[in-house]
Amino acid sequence: MKKRVVSGLLAVICAAMILGTGVSMAPMQEVQAAQEDSNDQSQNGTDSGNTGATNPEQELENAKNSAMGTLQDYQRLIDPDGKKSTQLNDVITKAMSQINAMTTVTGVNDYIAKAKGQMDNIVNPPSDNTDDEEEEESVPVNADHFLMVGGNWVTPVANAGETVSIVLPVVNMGKTMVTDAVVTPVLSTDTSVWPFEITSSSYSQTISDLPGTDTGASDMDRRRELTWNLQTRTDVGTGYQKISFDVRYRDSQGNSQSTTLDTYIQVNGTAGVGADGQASVPRVIVTGFDTSPEEVHAGESFTLTLHLKNTSTATSVNNMICEIVAAVEGKDEDTTYAAFLPTAGSSTIFVDKIEKNGTKDISLELEAKADLSQKPYAVDVNMSYEDEKVNSYTNKTSVSIPVKQEARVEVSEPEVMPSSIEVGGESNVMFNIYNMGKTKLYNVQVKTVSDFLSGGDAFIGNLDSGATGAVDIYLTGQAATTDDGTVTLQISYEDETGEATTIEREISLFVTEPYYDDMMIDDGMMTDDMAQGQGGGTMRTVLVAAGIILLIVIVAVIIVLRRRKKKEQKILEDDILDLDQEEEGEDDEIS
Repeated sequence: MKKRVVSGLLAVICAAMILGTGVSMAPMQEVQAAQEDSNDQSQNGTDSGNTGATNPEQELENAKNSAMGTLQDYQRLIDPDGKKSTQLNDVITKAMSQINAMTTVTGVNDYIAKAKGQMDNIVNPPSDNTDDEEEEESVPVNADHFLMVGGNWVTPVANAGETVSIVLPVVNMGKTMVTDAVVTPVLSTDTSVWPFEITSSSYSQTISDLPGTDTGASDMDRRRELTWNLQTRTDVGTGYQKISFDVRYRDSQGNSQSTTLDTYIQVNGTAGVGADGQASVPRVIVTGFDTSPEEVHAGESFTLTLHLKNTSTATSVNNMICEIVAAVEGKDEDTTYAAFLPTAGSSTIFVDKIEKNGTKDISLELEAKADLSQKPYAVDVNMSYEDEKVNSYTNKTSVSIPVKQEARVEVSEPEVMPSSIEVGGESNVMFNIYNMGKTKLYNVQVKTVSDFLSGGDAFIGNLDSGATGAVDIYLTGQAATTDDGTVTLQISYEDETGEATTIEREISLFVTEPYYDDMMIDDGMMTDDMAQGQGGGTMRTVLVAAGIILLIVIVAVIIVLRRRKKKEQKILEDDILDLDQEEEGEDDEIS
């Protein structure tokens, strides 16, 4: 064995000489020097194991020195004959450079493990049929000290708010004895690192000895178990979490060493909390709304009721303030206004609490502006609230409230010319339709309802607010009127929702039979057919003719009487004039 060590050291020295003048000391020599320096410091009482207290810089320095010794021991164990010294020195050189640049003990320990793995791959590369048997026989199984979590221990389950036992089985897979191992869990207020309540100032436990493989005992016999009874926090997430333990111990040479052991637990956390321990944001949403009355009309008041729901199953929400903000109408800054105004003057509502997955209704009385157009108007609901841990959140949602605007339609007095027609004749009807409301009218049309007339239908189209639609229709007589001559005009239109409305207006239009004057027809020009056709109407014709003659006679009598009266009046006036003249002559004679 001594010959192997000597030959290994010679190989290292030769490798250092080959590296050239740029390298003042071979890696193994630096390792030995660092190890000797570490031993000197240990003898002088600077080692943390001897003094019982170290500062971070001293602890880091000790870790680096320990790493150098680990590299030396590990190379000696895995390559006692120095067959791979050149390749191993390259790994050691790089490891030394990296370790010297590190600033944490954890980084040093992690890199040592990485360097040991690289050296293992050099001495004992992955399975290859070309490897000779001599090299395979020269590879040892373990280093002097190598601690690990041992056994097939069942992963513990930690339920939120409950107690759980965490068992850490530790076994030394190294060759030599390890003593005075102090195992300390890595504590943190972050639930993703330490998901348990911190109820003690120290959680460290000690293992007096960890036998190595040189004792010949089995792994199970050499295993030591440590147990911690811990209280799981109530705000932990759900999933698997790693629990880390820092281990400081003394190797077979009495040097202080450190490593980190990791184990895993399964956490059944609070709903709504992620595996990283971060709670989900409690969301409050508006699931719906109601208005009373159901239809909101412009210029009227209504009560708006919002249905709120806390979607979080992890936390309730408290101290909620809901601000209801209606849409702003108008384009000019000086003429803008809110579509809805609170009748009480305030649009803010306070809610003290909504339980987990709970609901709440809030109500506010609003007044719709009188000049609103008929359309849906958005209402924003701005919410601010806190969770059970007084974390503040905000949320915003919107609802759309349809507003109805009453249609105001005026119709001018229809003009009917003529107001009486014969069968087959036409009459012209004209009038105007005025949109006096704030809403647009769609598909405006006119229909005539009569059993004695045809035609009279007209399509006006759409009428904007304030617009006028002119109606000019013609009606044709189909049959003589048998009633009072009333004709109904139906004026229909639709609003923005497609709801149809019909208003009615009435006019008077008579339809008579066609009139034929028999006296205007020459008997000699009348055919036999005409004579036969007029046979039934002779009496009526005679009566009409007699009536006309009587009318003419009456008119003539009136004219004669008027002329006679005028003549008598003139004679009377002449007589009076003559009498006046005679009286004037008598006066002249007297004078």
